[in-house]
Amino acid sequence: MTGARRRWLFAAAAVLALVVVLFAWRTIRAERGIDAATPVATSTPLAEQGVQGGTRVSPSNTLGAPVPVPATDDDAQGSPIDPWWRRVPPVAGDLLPIDRFASGHVRIARTGEHLLVTITDLKVASYDSELPDVRVLLSEGTVVGERRGYWTRHGEDDDLGTIPSDVGSITFDLEAPRGVPDPVRSLVVLDPDSGDVLGGAALIPTE
Repeated sequence: MTGARRRWLFAAAAVLALVVVLFAWRTIRAERGIDAATPVATSTPLAEQGVQGGTRVSPSNTLGAPVPVPATDDDAQGSPIDPWWRRVPPVAGDLLPIDRFASGHVRIARTGEHLLVTITDLKVASYDSELPDVRVLLSEGTVVGERRGYWTRHGEDDDLGTIPSDVGSITFDLEAPRGVPDPVRSLVVLDPDSGDVLGGAALIPTE
């Protein structure tokens, strides 16, 4: 082999080796994604950029669903529960005799900021005294019974006042009644002098 032929073979081998090295280098860069990482033009501040080049990425779990954002104090604060007179009426019930005698029908309804307490067909009697007037209470206590009732007095009462015993029917118009018991479970009619409970009505929700 001549010297010129030998030099030609060495040059060809060197060129081939260089081509192999360049090919391998470009292959490695492509696999690592270096060539694909091109900058994205954006006006978004770096602190707000996500991992996808200038686009904010919402946090998500491994299934791709958005991660719930914890509620703030403002979100946790709801409206306070309305008082009984706003959320429950209308309620109604029939008066039952308790210590003496009373009968009639009671209905409580709300109209705007007014609570209307209506007693219809009121009749009262006492075997040992006259009853020119009677006193009416809204009570947190309960009245139980069928033909004759029993009043369990507990909690708060709201004295609606004294009315003529022969009034027949009457409506108390209570505006913004902040002082009524919460809840009101019964309406009770009493002798204003002796305090005897003439009768009472258990109040239950109605239409």
